[in-house]
Amino acid sequence: MNKKLIAIAIATAVSAPAMAATSNVEVYGLMSMGVDSVTSTATGGSSNRVGRVSDYASRIGFKGNEDLGNGLKAIWQIESQVTADGGALSPNTASISGATTAFGGATLRNTFVGLSSKDMGTVMIGKIDTPYKTSTGRLDQFADTMGDYNGLVGAAGGTGLNTAGNYFDLRPANVAAYATPNFSGFSAVAGYVFGGESATSGTASNGNAYSLAAMYDAGPLYLTAAYEKHNLGTGASGSLSAGTAPDQERKAWKLGAAYSIMDFTLATMYEKTDDNMGTNGANVTGHNTWFLSGKYQMGAVAFKAQYAKASEQTAANTGAKLYTLGADYGFSKRTTVYALYTKISNESAATYNFAWNGAPTPATGTDVSGFSVGVKHSF
Repeated sequence: MNKKLIAIAIATAVSAPAMAATSNVEVYGLMSMGVDSVTSTATGGSSNRVGRVSDYASRIGFKGNEDLGNGLKAIWQIESQVTADGGALSPNTASISGATTAFGGATLRNTFVGLSSKDMGTVMIGKIDTPYKTSTGRLDQFADTMGDYNGLVGAAGGTGLNTAGNYFDLRPANVAAYATPNFSGFSAVAGYVFGGESATSGTASNGNAYSLAAMYDAGPLYLTAAYEKHNLGTGASGSLSAGTAPDQERKAWKLGAAYSIMDFTLATMYEKTDDNMGTNGANVTGHNTWFLSGKYQMGAVAFKAQYAKASEQTAANTGAKLYTLGADYGFSKRTTVYALYTKISNESAATYNFAWNGAPTPATGTDVSGFSVGVKHSF
């Protein structure tokens, strides 16, 4: 059935008068489920092997626009995570703004309203992926699976995305963002995150953040540079984790590149993080991460691999490595099946875990690994 007809039927059931003035609503979404076998080591040395069904970023969304004349459009989008396995939200969402499985609130994905002009660019206000996050998302060959590069990439500390607020690849609330037009392949995006909505008193302060990215995308070549800084408030911090002392901050920058050669796609990235959260402003979790990925497309089959290495932080033996191998088979443009194997090898003082549906209670310094077979269908 035509997506617009579905949207009209849904909206009419809710509010027929409102729908009469908005006829360009599009319904879209993704169902993505995997069957996993995950292995980790618990404190004491016993091995945990878990079989499970996992949801990997299933979602439903509504979007549309209105032509305002003179090349200007009003744009809007409402998108929500589905959690089709009936479990809790993924750490990539829940750790930002609390856990709930109701439509809206913490389950909201990119949800915004704004204005867009081909000549002047686009302004958006809402809950939005930061420019820092989106700048290198296309380099991740296993995005939104157990092998997602956010197991290491984007982590501000040695625990990856499974620790609240302890990373840079955010989708925060309270965002105002601006994207420039495309100038012969060049573009840039800037976003500001307001730290909180409640007033503070005394020495308490709200946190805030800003995120910047520049991209060049032309033909087979993609280049990007991005920077993000978190000013951690001691009071209400909204989408950001609160600092334990005034003037604490966390910042990161990265460079990324991808190049396609016939059926091969190769990508690389370097990321550097810093903070002043230690005694007398010392760096505690700052480190650097190298990342490489590759894909070979052979008809309907895509063979993929990627590798990431996070260096030690201030503490010794806090580095880790991520390895992922897999293949996709595309039945159509909308339906894909995949299989992958992924492993995070932690140094003795590190506790990195999968970004999506982490392995159960791994002990510090132990590896986590898993096989996953899944199906993705977009609509």
